[in-house]
Amino acid sequence: MKIKSILCALMLSVMALGTNAQEADTAATCEANDLAQYLAGKDNAKYASIQTSDHYKKYSKETDETWKELNQRLLTPIQNWSADSIPEFYNDSTTCFYPFGGPDLIFATTFFPGAKDYIMFGLEKPGELCDPLKLTELQRRQYLDSLQFTYRYLNKFGFFVARQMLFDFQNKNMNGTIHLALYTLAIEGCTVTNYRTIYIDVNGKIQDLATKTSTHPYGWELTFLKPGDSRVRTVRYFKFGAEDASFKGKTNFPLFLNSIPEKSCYLKSASYLMQNGEFTTMQNLIMSQCPRILMDESGFAYGRMKKEYDVRLYGTYTYPVRDFKWVPQTDLKNDLLAMKSKELPFKIGYAAQHNEGVLIVCTKNDKTDSKYTLIPEMKPTEGTIYKVEFLTSRCRLRTISPELNGLNTGECYSDGTDYHYVTGTHKTEQSCQVYLNQVKARGFADAKIVKFVDGQIAE
Repeated sequence: MKIKSILCALMLSVMALGTNAQEADTAATCEANDLAQYLAGKDNAKYASIQTSDHYKKYSKETDETWKELNQRLLTPIQNWSADSIPEFYNDSTTCFYPFGGPDLIFATTFFPGAKDYIMFGLEKPGELCDPLKLTELQRRQYLDSLQFTYRYLNKFGFFVARQMLFDFQNKNMNGTIHLALYTLAIEGCTVTNYRTIYIDVNGKIQDLATKTSTHPYGWELTFLKPGDSRVRTVRYFKFGAEDASFKGKTNFPLFLNSIPEKSCYLKSASYLMQNGEFTTMQNLIMSQCPRILMDESGFAYGRMKKEYDVRLYGTYTYPVRDFKWVPQTDLKNDLLAMKSKELPFKIGYAAQHNEGVLIVCTKNDKTDSKYTLIPEMKPTEGTIYKVEFLTSRCRLRTISPELNGLNTGECYSDGTDYHYVTGTHKTEQSCQVYLNQVKARGFADAKIVKFVDGQIAE
């Protein structure tokens, strides 16, 4: 009887823990969605008592007017044009990878409205949620005014200025990108369903962030629903510099990125970092893993992309803005003139400052007709051997790519769609099994043994 009572008590404790966890998740969800509605100037039951002030009413009206103007001037023209001109991005239902995007979620969701996931990073702080009910009236005014002030560049030119945001986020409550993301989702009519703080561990896996600081790329994750759509989507933001020094001795971000099987890359107002010699690792990551790239003139060098991708040009371009006069890209200008390219029906990015705008569509096609093709570095071997396949990539990786984690010397095979990277050479499956365990311990949990007979893969 005593044992039975103990068991019942344990079961009740477990049930209580589960209920408490669910309640915590629900509380976090409601908190994030309520705050999003408040920031977007929309009525919300939780904050009804503080939405009656003259300041909030003025803020709500201005927010609505600003959104309508932005929608009419930029967002609707972008959507209409994208649906007709770049349907491979507009209808893309995979992942939109937006390097150096900072808090600019709004243009990612506009150019890639069908994406199921959005991945963004920048130098800006992720920030933390706040509760306006716990603020004084003066603090609430400063909070909302700071949000409006931070959005000023995006509303005018379609991009944020990183150095300005570093200053803007000094506000105690408007302290990072999370506030702009919540505002964006709510103003678009979305419902936030979950919020959590995250980081990328050494194996490239997303983990809950227990502390406020981390030596790994860290940030936040939001899940949300679009109006009239039951598909849950995700947006993740990481504070991450992406210069070569950030990758030294660390495989977190490359492994995380490689774990996402399909993705398109979007580069806008990217400070020409993809043409900077201190960002070669990120350049290689994007070009090796993203078969489709949509960018403006501030992304990769146009001359480089012409050699490695099929490109399409839209819009007009004459010269870079003053801050980036060292990258004239005359070949881009000449090709646009030669094809008599017409102006885009919208102006965003740096070139908008002198009433221009250009978009470059880059598509890489690495498909072959054969089922399996050995890449030149992988020499056929007579007899039976065993190797460990540890990584699959849609594009060809360089041997120094951080995703390979030092395991590969160029050995891979293609199935006509993907490249499969292998390592090691063993005469018996037993000895290869030992090596397989070592490879898995280095972060490649899905690694497997592949058998080759006379240079061909044994089915």
